This record gives sequence, structure tokens and C-alpha cells, in this order.
Amino acid sequence: MNIRYPLISVTSFALCAQIALAGAPLKGVDVKLGKNPGGGCAARTTDGAGNANFGVWPKGNYTVTITPSAAPVPTARSTTTGSNSRLRAVTPVSAKMHLTITGASNGKIERDIDSAAFARVAPTEFSLSGKDELVVIVTAAE
Repeated sequence: MNIRYPLISVTSFALCAQIALAGAPLKGVDVKLGKNPGGGCAARTTDGAGNANFGVWPKGNYTVTITPSAAPVPTARSTTTGSNSRLRAVTPVSAKMHLTITGASNGKIERDIDSAAFARVAPTEFSLSGKDELVVIVTAAE
């Protein structure tokens, strides 16, 4: 029996699963809101839809930072049980995440973040009008 065909099938399925999960909401990501200048203001954890709702904040300049250690992304991984080989979902840290900030004075802000470069990623800066609700959405990026 040629082992290449099952290996190609498993690899193809895993790649398709990752592509299909691009844009999937990330639950459990820590999102920190900071005041610029002034330091930390609040922290939230994303819900099942990938949302962290901060409500309405006073007019001013703010930053958003996400914590990489709490950024699970479902991916497919092969497991073997006896003579049966199958794929199961696991939750390693995502390689890339997509950050969307709604409620900023200048409109929606979108940014892709590579978790391999978290030590070098600056917080996302923006202004609030003091009238709109601030919602941060974290999803899996392509």
C-alpha cells in the first residue's frame, strides 16, 4: 500500500480546514483598553462571537492591545486510534489574527496581527468621540 495517498489526503484536509476557519471568531482572547496618555482603563475577554464590548467611553485617545497567550484558533490535526486514522479539532495559538475596532471617531479600524511578532507589535491607537460604543472583534486571519 502506498502511504502517500493517505498523507496527501490528511494534508489537503488540514489545509482546507485552516482556510475555511479564516474569519472564524476567536473566543477567550484578552483585550486591553488603554488611555493615551494615562495607562490602562479596562480589560475584556472575547465572547463566542469574538467580541469584546467596552461600551461608551469619554472622548479622547485610546489604545487596544491583545494578549497572545489567550488566542485559540481551531485547526485540524491528525490522530490515530488503533487502526483508525481521523482528524480532530485542537486549539493551538493562532499564527495570525484579524482585529476590527468599531466605534472609533474615524470609522472602523482593521488590522492583521501575527502572533509570532507579538513582542514587536505596537498597540493599535485610535480616538473616541464619546458617543459611540467601542467593540473590538478578534477573528482568525488567512
